[in-house]
Amino acid sequence: MQHVALSTFDKEACMPFFDRLTELFHEHHHSEDQDNLAYEELLYRVHRPYTPEMLDNIDQWMGLEERKWREETQREVLLSLYAIKYPDTLLIESLTDKARSDIRRLSAYLHFAHHTYSIWDEDTVKGLSRLGIIIPSVKHADPFVYGAYISSIELLKDVAPFTCFLEHDVPRQRLFQSALAAFGREA
Repeated sequence: MQHVALSTFDKEACMPFFDRLTELFHEHHHSEDQDNLAYEELLYRVHRPYTPEMLDNIDQWMGLEERKWREETQREVLLSLYAIKYPDTLLIESLTDKARSDIRRLSAYLHFAHHTYSIWDEDTVKGLSRLGIIIPSVKHADPFVYGAYISSIELLKDVAPFTCFLEHDVPRQRLFQSALAAFGREA
């Protein structure tokens, strides 16, 4: 599925997005909903060894309800943060259903633990769709769909003109994911 979307990728069709990338990034990342200062602080507060409190801080920033996980599930997710290495997403398949139950939550944990994974966001999926990259919507973490999502954002980074890479304290995945989210909301 993602193979077809990426094999017919039209870089020229992305130029209007690339031309507005900085503006779109600021629109999303610096919005009240995103709390950019807390985000940037979390980039440095989440580190090895990972703790449940770090996951709590990520949940709080994401605006997610409190986790109602058993201790084993929490330990499983914490250990997976050590085992999963970018750009691998296949290990997500080995997680239990409870650990995979929320793609937004799991992707945020991966993002803050590695700074290379993109946070799953439905507006970002819509933004990719506007660029001709179709990613199906999911609730539970699916390693193939999430892998296509992060690969698509990586592709955009690879073909973007150098003017898209502004100096900022956020990882480039966040720069593009934020801009795509703002772009997706315009649809």
